[in-house]
Amino acid sequence: MIQFKLTFSPEVFAGPDSFERLGEVAKKLGGNCAFVVIDRFLSEKTDLKEKTIKLLEDQGIRSIIYDRITSEPTTDTGNECVCIARENRCDITIGIGGGSALDTAKAVAGLIKNPGLIEDYQGIDKLKFPSVPKIMIPTTAGTGSEVTFTAVFVREKEKKKGGINSKYLYPEAAILDPLLTLSLPPHITASTGMDAFCHAIESYLSRKANFFTMPISMEAMRLIWKNLPVVFKDGSNIEAREKMLYASFLAGIGLANAGVTAVHSLSYPLGGLFGIPHGTANAVLLPYVLESGLPHTGHLLEEIAWNITGKGVTAKSFIEMLKEFEEFHGIPQTLTHLKIPQNSIEQLVEGAMQVKVPLENNPVELSRQDIIKIYQAAF
Repeated sequence: MIQFKLTFSPEVFAGPDSFERLGEVAKKLGGNCAFVVIDRFLSEKTDLKEKTIKLLEDQGIRSIIYDRITSEPTTDTGNECVCIARENRCDITIGIGGGSALDTAKAVAGLIKNPGLIEDYQGIDKLKFPSVPKIMIPTTAGTGSEVTFTAVFVREKEKKKGGINSKYLYPEAAILDPLLTLSLPPHITASTGMDAFCHAIESYLSRKANFFTMPISMEAMRLIWKNLPVVFKDGSNIEAREKMLYASFLAGIGLANAGVTAVHSLSYPLGGLFGIPHGTANAVLLPYVLESGLPHTGHLLEEIAWNITGKGVTAKSFIEMLKEFEEFHGIPQTLTHLKIPQNSIEQLVEGAMQVKVPLENNPVELSRQDIIKIYQAAF
């Protein structure tokens, strides 16, 4: 018999203009001083920062804004945020943007109540005390960070990525407003959308997948397969943007409850060593990791193909369809296209093997030599 645990959080406010409820939601969670992490682009190019401040002020909540987040946040950045939040006695955090902003806001919420530095808590279940409340507002449809228990940071000196993984990082509330995603450029729409697809397909294939998570992961894949091409070509399509947000959210539930697989283990070193954005790294490696699992996972890939494309094809044919799907969205097809030096394979393998939990979740056990072959194929 399969044993599993299901965890659900947060309370969700969804639909166009749901962002307007931010102040009300923060007040309900007992916020008096909010530490707000917002993407630099949103802060500089939109009125979202001013609107956030006003919505919180209307409920008597003071806000401390941090808008210097990079695409791959470092532990130094995270620690800077923690220091500011502690000094200002913040009692709630809000993340607005992509996964980097959301992860940072989650980590800060944890470290307001737990002493020390970000790097002290990278690993599993290292936070000792519950965090302050957290509200996550994704403006990309990709990471699913608004529903997961992880916050990932790069340790710059070591060139390694690591996540704080704790039940205390589950957000209390999420606002899914498709209007906030309309300014997302096509290439980021594509890379974040494929990140969500990776979460969905990996959680479907994971050793921890079960009768509850598999339909959720499948629906996320179906929504992405249908709607990502639409928003890639027409970013103003609100209905398709909304469905992409829901797909990312569902994929996050799949990730939180069934876990991801070797794709994530192999992609982490690309971010740590070479700064490749997480969604792009996952997408480039996905077909090659799937190929390594054949024929063991062939029947599952055929199930996926039938459910999301309506076509009865072989597993190999589906992987080729996936490569074409990624190419249509401008995703690089190889590590060579990402300008990764081929002599870095040993470093990549060493880094991948340290990301153990996703490797353990992989449907097929991978040896060091297997990982080398996947990287070689990806060049």
